[in-house]
Amino acid sequence: MPLAERAGHAIHYDEVGDPSAPPLLLVMGLGLSSRAWDPLPARLSENFRVLVFDNRGTGRSGRRGWMYRMRDLADDAVTVLDAVQVPRANVFGISMGGMIAQELAIRHPYRVRRLALGATFASWLRGHKPSLRTAFDLLLLILQRQRVPAERLGRLLVSREFHRAHPNHALEWIARSGRAEVRCAAAQVAAVLGHATLHRLEQIRAPTLVITGDADRLVPPRNSEVLAAGIPDARLLVLRGAGHVFPLEREQETVRALTEHFLVD
Repeated sequence: MPLAERAGHAIHYDEVGDPSAPPLLLVMGLGLSSRAWDPLPARLSENFRVLVFDNRGTGRSGRRGWMYRMRDLADDAVTVLDAVQVPRANVFGISMGGMIAQELAIRHPYRVRRLALGATFASWLRGHKPSLRTAFDLLLLILQRQRVPAERLGRLLVSREFHRAHPNHALEWIARSGRAEVRCAAAQVAAVLGHATLHRLEQIRAPTLVITGDADRLVPPRNSEVLAAGIPDARLLVLRGAGHVFPLEREQETVRALTEHFLVD
């Protein structure tokens, strides 16, 4: 089990694909381990050396600390790149992982070749927020103290249409994704609430693709429009009818979009 050490805690990582292929770092979202990527790393490994890791407090990574900062999570990601001796990588982050990826691109610009940001925002405080009901459902899911009804959970993560066609898909995905303990999930929530890159987006120099589903209830699509407008020369891709976990319901489109973006010379 490969582990990297940083600031007194271990970071679990893994890789798949040809070691000589262009490196691609995937950064997962709130409270989930790298297992939540499901088949995406294997699909992307056809063209890339794919690196995945468990954010601090999830999976097999360390659980040190009671409150995390996004910049610390970004520095954890750099530690993974150092561990596998990758000086510069393509980076795709989704949800909280997209916030980590923003900090990574700003704090360590020479480590990011090209960037993709999925279903994320530049600031919780100044961003476009979900409805109160959606936020409450997310809180229940994070705390794991009360089961969110299956219907509401499905609609929280994917579009209504996808959930109707595949009523158990989102639930099965959550079950195999390795959720964080309550304490660690709360520490990651603190990082999300403190995330603020809105006035630093112009510092991102990596060519950037911003991806959102227009049926995303957790992170309203308007946040992606703000990101694309604030990052120099960024391109916005809207997946019509897709929800928050768009790689789950639009796997083929996601693989194609990322491959086309990252394989540009």
